[in-house]
Amino acid sequence: MKKQIVAALDGSKAGRNVADWAAAHADAFGLALNLVHVVPPDWAFPARSERKLAIERAEDLLGSESGRIAQAYPGLEVSSTQLSGEPAETLAGLSSEADMLVAGTDRGPGTEGQGYGSVSFQIAVTSNCPVAVVPEMASGVRKGVVVGVDGSSDSLVALDLAASEAQRMDEDLVIVHASGPDPRPSSVSGDSDVLADAVRNVKERHPGVSVRERLDTSRGPGEALVAAARDARLLVMGCRGRGGLRVLLGSVAQHVLLNVQCPTILTRPS
Repeated sequence: MKKQIVAALDGSKAGRNVADWAAAHADAFGLALNLVHVVPPDWAFPARSERKLAIERAEDLLGSESGRIAQAYPGLEVSSTQLSGEPAETLAGLSSEADMLVAGTDRGPGTEGQGYGSVSFQIAVTSNCPVAVVPEMASGVRKGVVVGVDGSSDSLVALDLAASEAQRMDEDLVIVHASGPDPRPSSVSGDSDVLADAVRNVKERHPGVSVRERLDTSRGPGEALVAAARDARLLVMGCRGRGGLRVLLGSVAQHVLLNVQCPTILTRPS
């Protein structure tokens, strides 16, 4: 079975960005694309007629988006799937057979609230494959691929993926390490070592990539990545822990995913 990218469509305006981003990614890597829409279960609808209408709309959405993507990418293998269930749980259940899962988000710069119910956030932290969260972005020039490093094995996974993406997109790679607003004096040299090791790793494995390093001493990791990715084309970050919201509540990943600045890929643990 050909590996595939699963794109979660919800019928929103941002959903078209999800389909376009996922299609471009699948086409670039020679993967199939599966457009998926999840209709909530019966209990979510006050009347049976409302669920029937939701199913009909889902069919129309998947049909129109499949046709649009197939026309834009003639060589891409495109399929569509309509499922029933709780959206985040159902989509995460597809992650074991996917190369990547792509979802949209209504979160964006300046959005308030914790957002623990955000479907994209739940998908990102409970899936078994890398997850890309694609926001609706304002038009403008975007440059660079940003990746956060902290010296862990998980951040090395993110670093390698980010370097590969930067090379493919012909963009600079911006490696970010944050020491926080009040770093201990003894940690300064350690922070420099983390960045130096990351740069060395990229030069060895991806020698053609142009690298810029950024040590942020005024912010914590989450805030530093959000700031660095404000005008980026892509942000990549590692995920610690294997599935389960309790692992990431209050984490760097939570902060970034609830303040999405650009398409953001959350890699899986090494």
